Amino acid sequence: MIDVLKPGLLTTVQDRGRLGMQQVGVVPGGAMDPVALEIANGLVGNRAGEAALEITVVGPDLILDSEALVAVCGGRFDATVDGHPLPWDRPVLLPRTARLRFRQSTLGSRAYLAVAGGIVT
Repeated sequence: MIDVLKPGLLTTVQDRGRLGMQQVGVVPGGAMDPVALEIANGLVGNRAGEAALEITVVGPDLILDSEALVAVCGGRFDATVDGHPLPWDRPVLLPRTARLRFRQSTLGSRAYLAVAGGIVT
């Protein structure tokens, strides 16, 4: 659904984390800003805890290979969709082949890109 042209500094797929394995030394992990993750998921109609892209400091360059409802929440980045400013904190329906470019952060260090239907982990 998303083609990665450039991954950015540290773009990862994150959800709430995996609890219950600490006794064997596995940390739960998960999103560094769980509130931003939940808001982004809620804006696109995903269930709580669904996986999203966590974008850190310098973001990725992405192309959609199908139409998608997306939302970006959390820290602010110099980001565009097809050369226009990418709206923050609201759902946006993007056409197939839309190109999302996240440059450096301008406020905070992490943002979350949620896609309706989730990201397969």
